[in-house]
Amino acid sequence: MTIESLYWKEELARIAKTIRPVLKPKRWSERAVCTVERDVMIGFFIVRRLIELHKVSSRIADKKLNVFCAPVTQSITKGNWHRLEENYDWNAEKAEKKSVSYLSNQCIHAYLSFVFRGKDRNWSDLVVVSDFDRNKTVWRIPFPEIIELFQEASKDWPHTVRMTFNPKTGDYDVVTN
Repeated sequence: MTIESLYWKEELARIAKTIRPVLKPKRWSERAVCTVERDVMIGFFIVRRLIELHKVSSRIADKKLNVFCAPVTQSITKGNWHRLEENYDWNAEKAEKKSVSYLSNQCIHAYLSFVFRGKDRNWSDLVVVSDFDRNKTVWRIPFPEIIELFQEASKDWPHTVRMTFNPKTGDYDVVTN
């Protein structure tokens, strides 16, 4: 049941390793930014896929990340989506806990996404919002939360599966651990 998930988990572990903080980060380049943004988006897709296939325990599926949200100040369009400072009230940013599934969907359906570096030049945050939520709020996900999620999911091997038929949905509810 888990052999094919090995390859997905290996890629997730590779991504976690490449985005973790280092003593001497490489200099900024457009290629580096694009590569990290791509890898993080793919990482969230992998996590969501592993959850949907029940290839990680329910602990990963139920996990909540510590993230931040800032409210929208004006309508977000294809003409202004890149103006983060103008479009969102960063002074009103608040901390929240959001599910891995929700955040994965934000990445998979991203209307906008940016990766940022901290003063130490290590990757610090992913700012993302889906097309559906773009006129409500924007999410800032700290890289330590992303790295921890990717590392945990890459090492998570469920050993039991419990399936209970749910007549309301006409399908099985699955719990793994």
